[in-house]
Amino acid sequence: MKAWHPKHERGQALPETALFAILAILMAFGLLSWIPVHRTRTAATAAAYACSQFLSQSPDPTRAQRNAVNLAWKTLNADWSATRGASYRVQVSPPAGPGLPGRCLVSFQAPTLFNGLLGLGTGGWESEWFISRSETCKARWQ
Repeated sequence: MKAWHPKHERGQALPETALFAILAILMAFGLLSWIPVHRTRTAATAAAYACSQFLSQSPDPTRAQRNAVNLAWKTLNADWSATRGASYRVQVSPPAGPGLPGRCLVSFQAPTLFNGLLGLGTGGWESEWFISRSETCKARWQ
């Protein structure tokens, strides 16, 4: 005996499978596109932290600013970061005196994967920053 199926359910499996496959592919592309953003943010956070720690330990504010910027760029350009295509900006505000705060700001723009395929625009600039106080026992500047 032949099973009876309503007319509107006949041949429904193929379109559902195709739709599910397309959605799965789009989700995979979306998840893969987060990898460069995560790596870029991690490198920026590490650079800002390293910069602020170095800034707080140096006794000379001018030299501290120059060395902190150099250290931030060395951290961003390290082999471990694997952030090819990312753009960075580093800004340092040195402490004005012993025990006063200094700030390191690292702005970044991550590359967008599959930009041509998904038609996405470039993302905006984001920032990671740290404030650290100079250690008065080490910062004897007047």
